[in-house]
Amino acid sequence: MAPIPNPNSWKGRLAKALREGRIARGLTRPQVAGKVGTSVGTIQRAESGRDLPTLQMAHAIAVVCRLDGQQIETLWRKASQRGRKQHLTRARPLPQIVNTAELGLALRRVWEMNGCPSSREMERRAKARIREFGLLSRSTAWRIRERDQPVMSKKQLFAYLVACEVPESRFHLWAETWQRVRQAESRRDTTGDARQWALKAAEAEQRLREAGLDPEERFPGGRVPWTVRCRRRTCRKISRIRYADFITGASGCRVCAGHAA
Repeated sequence: MAPIPNPNSWKGRLAKALREGRIARGLTRPQVAGKVGTSVGTIQRAESGRDLPTLQMAHAIAVVCRLDGQQIETLWRKASQRGRKQHLTRARPLPQIVNTAELGLALRRVWEMNGCPSSREMERRAKARIREFGLLSRSTAWRIRERDQPVMSKKQLFAYLVACEVPESRFHLWAETWQRVRQAESRRDTTGDARQWALKAAEAEQRLREAGLDPEERFPGGRVPWTVRCRRRTCRKISRIRYADFITGASGCRVCAGHAA
């Protein structure tokens, strides 16, 4: 078994914890790989101290080897941040968040703490739980992490957390925070501007349905991509539109229009 190159680094400490945990349980690398559902090479690299495993893989190994999941996560996060030039986005703790802007900062920070995965990778990860939480497209993931769009539903929140490899044990804290922010925003929705926005959203959804489309999320605004589904039984495909383009003549289902062409 090759020695860990730098056992005192955070990456080395993580590798050492995973390696010693496996040995203490009397397991071989092939046995751990079989229980986790991965290759022996992946386990070997995770224990090498040279490569940083994904947070999801580190958690899976910890479960098999009965390690402290919180300790492993702490080591992983410190290892993932080591050597990064940029600082993490400053965000308030979840219990202190009271508005959409603060929640957006927290969502940005959790993405950074996961190593800033690409939008494509986030979409791929979320697909593993699509039956539970629905679609998280790469464009939606990008807009949420860039704070160009608030989280529209609890399922969308969970899909984003899956994409950032947040442990499911923390989902309830995020859900409570999102619900609290939503309630606070609802209480502020008594102003004239808020009423005007609600009327515009209702009108937009009505015009969408008249054109044979159903909204799959709340009205995001005129120039933000909007997820819609065709109402035709022979289609039922999901597409993305901008309402500003829609009202200037680009109407109907793009998928059906493409087939007709």
